[in-house]
Amino acid sequence: MNSTTGQGQSLCRGRGDDESNQPIAVIGMAMRLPGGVRSGDEFWEMLVEKRDGFCEAPISRCSRESSSSPDRGSPSEARKGFFLQEDPACFDASFFSLPPHEAARLDPQQRLLLEVVWECLENSGETRWRGERIGCFVGVFGEDWLEMSHKDPQHLGQIFPIATGGFALANQVSYRFDLQGPR
Repeated sequence: MNSTTGQGQSLCRGRGDDESNQPIAVIGMAMRLPGGVRSGDEFWEMLVEKRDGFCEAPISRCSRESSSSPDRGSPSEARKGFFLQEDPACFDASFFSLPPHEAARLDPQQRLLLEVVWECLENSGETRWRGERIGCFVGVFGEDWLEMSHKDPQHLGQIFPIATGGFALANQVSYRFDLQGPR
């Protein structure tokens, strides 16, 4: 699951040669969900305790003044939602061998997904994934970054086609981690 409010990832490895009867095993899990959930155990605790991730909007995400207009409901409610608390600008581009200028233009969903996939691989115990038949399947909802980038078309740059849009998420992960996908 991936959205403007949360992101999770499962890596699946195909076994067998028969394309029509190829079992799949989930071998690792990692996530970022509202409410500070970053692991399967934390997610389970949230479910058992019947909590949700409804919280104040992080200051880095929106202006308190602009979210308190009378037409948006009460000022306190307008500043709440299901937000990830991490700052999407915090990303170690060098860890993923991304030049800083390229990382700055990547959709924050792509940056976050790269981190989550790395954690998923750690969680799975996988150490030899490069060039392997591992598939990356990503669902996405929300293309805020794509919409915002269209507001200033003169600054799109060469990386725009691969830096934005839901289609690019699984492609970026597969490319960066050299995942060959099930055949």
